[in-house]
Amino acid sequence: MTRSSRIALTTLLALAAVPWVVQFNTLTDLTAVMSWGLLNTDPWHVLPLPAYLGETQGLTTLPRSLQVWPLGLAFYAGAVVSAASGVVFGREDVRVTAGLLALAGIDSLVVWWGLLGRGTRGAIPVGVVAIGAVLWWFYAPLIGQSKKSETARQ
Repeated sequence: MTRSSRIALTTLLALAAVPWVVQFNTLTDLTAVMSWGLLNTDPWHVLPLPAYLGETQGLTTLPRSLQVWPLGLAFYAGAVVSAASGVVFGREDVRVTAGLLALAGIDSLVVWWGLLGRGTRGAIPVGVVAIGAVLWWFYAPLIGQSKKSETARQ
């Protein structure tokens, strides 16, 4: 099989609940930069990405590392749509799914690196580790199978 399984799709969907970056502000205050927005624990508050961009007067006012954040969300959503097409319609190029997911992981790394560059301490790059694990577990074997079937067709 050279397409995403239902378990792989479910795992991709679960990545929406995994923070890209976790920032410890104090012992009781935590900010999680999610693919879709911000989550803060003191006080508990969720700020979706569109609302965040509205409050900051748009992308151009943000540091470069946060300007790529919406692009990462688009890469992640594209990977989910690609995997879903494999599960629902049986048509998927796993290289596209894995590539989009890898780009989302790189994006989360850029966001984390940007936070570190601004002197933020205690930022943990959870997203790139989680995305890397999903790529390794589900998509590395499928890409190998895809290459073998491509060679067999030629």
